[in-house]
Amino acid sequence: MSLSKKRSRSPSGEKLDVAKSFGEEKPNKNWSKERSQKIEKKEAENDNKSCGNEQKIQNRSIKRRRSEEKHKEKKTSEDVRNKRGRLEGQLETEKESQTEKTTKDGSINRRRSEEQQKDKQIQVEKKSSEDGRFKMRRSAEEQKEKVSQAEKNTSEGGSINRRRSEEEQKVREIQAEKKTSEDGSITRKSEEGQKEKQSQQSCKERNTEQKDERNKRPRSPEDPLEGGSIQKRSCLDIKRPDPLDINNYKFHSELGQGGFGQVMLATFRPNKQLVAIKVLKKKSAKTNTYTITKEAYFLKISRGCAFLSHSYAVLQTELEAFFVLEYCSGKSMWDMIDCKGKLPMSSIMFYTAEMVVALQFLHSKGIIHRDLKPDNILIDKDGHIKICDFGIAEVGLIGKKKTSGLAGTPGYRAPEILSSEEYNAGADWWSFGATMYEMATGELPFPHSGSLFRQRFMIKMRTPNYPQYMSEEMLDLLPKLLENDETQRLGLNGNIREHAFYSTINWEDLENRRLTPPFQPGMPSADDLHEYQPAFSPQCSNEETNWKNFSYVDPSWNWQE
Repeated sequence: MSLSKKRSRSPSGEKLDVAKSFGEEKPNKNWSKERSQKIEKKEAENDNKSCGNEQKIQNRSIKRRRSEEKHKEKKTSEDVRNKRGRLEGQLETEKESQTEKTTKDGSINRRRSEEQQKDKQIQVEKKSSEDGRFKMRRSAEEQKEKVSQAEKNTSEGGSINRRRSEEEQKVREIQAEKKTSEDGSITRKSEEGQKEKQSQQSCKERNTEQKDERNKRPRSPEDPLEGGSIQKRSCLDIKRPDPLDINNYKFHSELGQGGFGQVMLATFRPNKQLVAIKVLKKKSAKTNTYTITKEAYFLKISRGCAFLSHSYAVLQTELEAFFVLEYCSGKSMWDMIDCKGKLPMSSIMFYTAEMVVALQFLHSKGIIHRDLKPDNILIDKDGHIKICDFGIAEVGLIGKKKTSGLAGTPGYRAPEILSSEEYNAGADWWSFGATMYEMATGELPFPHSGSLFRQRFMIKMRTPNYPQYMSEEMLDLLPKLLENDETQRLGLNGNIREHAFYSTINWEDLENRRLTPPFQPGMPSADDLHEYQPAFSPQCSNEETNWKNFSYVDPSWNWQE
């Protein structure tokens, strides 16, 4: 193949052919116009195509937006529906919870109202029963008084008639004797003259004999003829003042007062001894013969324990009954707590140990105090305690016997008393624990305001606040005393003397009052006290209105010294 042919077939050769053709067409004038028109058409077509494409794109975007908006609207509607459903469910649950709460609150309120109504009914029944008992006793006493008055009237009328008949008989006898005496007066006068002469002669003979004997005896220096003094005789016939007479007591001031009566500071006039006298009205609605005689019985029994307040004497008048007690110059344990706020551990150990001895003595006799608190714990002149006020104590609770009824002071009541259950000596040990806690902290272990149900609920649900300054032994002892279950409470379950808190106490020396108290208040002088006129009027006792076997004097009281 030749070179010319190859070049014609090569691309460069093709380009040469195009150039030749292009050069040949140049002379054509319409070529440029046609080409420009074609280009314009193409551009117009391209523009139309681009416009159509843009419209399509816009339409597609609009459709997409609409579809997206529809989806969004659907989602929002679904979300709104879901939210509404959730809110409705929450509202329903809240309504259900509120209804449950209201039902629970209603049931609680109903229970409380029912319990309050029960408490009120129990109190009303107790009051009605007590009022009925008082009325029965009053009616019985009034009937007895009426019968006694009728008997008195009949006896007085009969006695007057008898006296009149006896006086008439005596007058008749005297008149008859006068008649007989007038007849025999002459003979009697002669006989009396002879008797007088005989007596004068016998007297003369006796005088002569006595003179002879005196002349024979040696005279002693005590003979008045020798200048001596006559020997004094022992005045055994002098009558001592009677401690059962209220007029032998001089009153000074009032120590306390309450529904039971009043307690007065007085002096027994013969020996100027200071005593405390508890005055009770016999015919008061709050006191009757049973309660007064029962307290007098307890005061007799308490002589067997050195840490119980006992009576020196019990006396009575027509309207009042009097208990002559030992005067405790150290005031009460409450005054000590109020002054100091809280007591040292050594003082608490000493005082509570003496309280243990007193409570164990009472419980051994079947007696429950039922009102143990700092107000009823006195301090005597030597610094030892004296538990007093046996007004609501119960007797006869030996073994498994129990009693019932609301008793005591709020804050010191055992949970079984608040629950209106039967109880025994364990109630005293609860009060002992509350008193011990108050001595250590100055406060009560549990709140005591509100109804009995609320107080019982607080004891069940709360635990007392035990400060850090308490000893380990006290922290172990107090929860055992403040135990809700009385069968597990220390004192009733186990001997409290064996607890580690009292490990340093010599119980024999304590019982015999040989341990030294924390302080000794002493006794003031009766001469420094002014006389006080009591509210009652001292009267002489009337045998007709006196209670039998009530008045007595303690044989160990040295009132004659």
